[in-house]
Amino acid sequence: MYFAWFLYIALILGLYFLSRIIVKYYIDPAESYNFAINSICLSFTVSMICILMVPIDVFVTSHPNDVISTLHQPINKYFIREVFIYLYIGLLFITFVILPFNYFYSEERALSYDNDFDLDLSEKRLSSKIIRSAKQTVYFIGFICVLLISGLVFNPEVNYSTSEKLEWVKTMFDVDHLGEQAISFCISIILTFGFCLWVIYGSYGLTALPFQLIKGARSLEEEKSQVDNDLAKLREKYRAIQEKYQKSSSKISKGDQRALTNLKRKERFLNLKNEKIIELETQTKSLQTIFKIISPFRIIIGMICLCFSVLIFSSLAITTYDKITNSSCGFKCGYLIQEKTFLNPIDTLYVYSSYYFPLDYLFFFIFTLYIFICTLYGIIKCGIIFLKGFEIKKEQTQPSSLFIVAAILNISILVVCNQLMTLCPQYATFGNQHYYDIRTRQQSLCTLEAVSKVEAKFICQMTNLSTFYNKISLGYPMFAVIFFLANASFLGLSSLMIFIFMCKKKASQIDVNEDDELDDESKSLINI
Repeated sequence: MYFAWFLYIALILGLYFLSRIIVKYYIDPAESYNFAINSICLSFTVSMICILMVPIDVFVTSHPNDVISTLHQPINKYFIREVFIYLYIGLLFITFVILPFNYFYSEERALSYDNDFDLDLSEKRLSSKIIRSAKQTVYFIGFICVLLISGLVFNPEVNYSTSEKLEWVKTMFDVDHLGEQAISFCISIILTFGFCLWVIYGSYGLTALPFQLIKGARSLEEEKSQVDNDLAKLREKYRAIQEKYQKSSSKISKGDQRALTNLKRKERFLNLKNEKIIELETQTKSLQTIFKIISPFRIIIGMICLCFSVLIFSSLAITTYDKITNSSCGFKCGYLIQEKTFLNPIDTLYVYSSYYFPLDYLFFFIFTLYIFICTLYGIIKCGIIFLKGFEIKKEQTQPSSLFIVAAILNISILVVCNQLMTLCPQYATFGNQHYYDIRTRQQSLCTLEAVSKVEAKFICQMTNLSTFYNKISLGYPMFAVIFFLANASFLGLSSLMIFIFMCKKKASQIDVNEDDELDDESKSLINI
């Protein structure tokens, strides 16, 4: 078992250094500071550890009779439950305390820092900036506390009279426990917001990343040819308007004057783009050669990623359809199903690989890391849609933007944990547990319906993950329905994204927009 601990610590360190590479790639070196980098890396690492505990939870729950002990600590279901609690508390503390504090501190630091001369021009001392940041963090935490208090007083009565078959489920999950209901209510509110982010960023990333890898980007030769053609067309239009008034002495109309102004602006933008192309040509000639060499491997990787996305999409779609058609309580319990009917590819893969643990852990790690990267890719490409001015670019990203990205990813990880109940319901709930069915006289996989039977009641044990999220579904059906509808929206938006990216042309390598051109123009006016 010491070797297992060594591997797990190595995995954690690997995730931390992977996070550090990502942060270093995007953060502005002039604005970065060690506390910011370490906070974001810690956030990424803890969020990944939270979801990577699921296979261990499944393994321990599926083998209750195998007493595993290491470092004088028995590894059982109750120990895993405590680990989950501490990890979730840590994740929420990072998301709602450490990251907000860092955000406010970075804003205070940016207001009084001159990057050109690397000088702190503020009269405030470091202690005063920390105090101001801490005060703003307290206000933010106060808002979260309001949700907690509302959860303590919010105790709706769930009517199960129309679905008496689920009374045993209500008893099993202890949905009447008021303290846990308050916690579940607060988590449900966070998840509701998280599902909005997951629908947007998750659906975009899972579809855009594979197609981006397969199609690739336009070469610098294509970019330069396109810019030259656009410049030629602009100059032709400009010349046509000028010749129109050169032949007559009439005054230029306001419409043509606006057209000339727009043409000049577009010409400046294209010239800026041309400069970027020349800069890339001089700096990355060797890199362009390397990209051409590894292009076939990029396409293969893109095809593998596309297969992953199709598997995730199909598994979510199959379980969603199963819930619609086979849920005995429907809308009243958030379409909870007692037993799956259709074959789910990812669920089947996880269940059968769990017989050979840690093979299921390997598959789970690959899929989870892929979802994490796709979500991050979606955030980077779409931007922080509800906040303007927060752009994510290579070595140009402000720390405050990365703090928001880290918070979004943390909340998204909570959503992905919830999505496991749809993505792989059998694996996430019971793993590969079996019981002897008296009626069929054969071994059968454990299901929620089977738990009500005498022969399976003490054999089929539910994982900590499924117990927690099913409590939310039964204790707060309103949120369960919201999650179900959000999942359906995710599938619908993903289908639309697939169609869009199949028809979309190759992306551009030149990361330039008209705002950059306007910024350069403003700087030139200031220097006059």
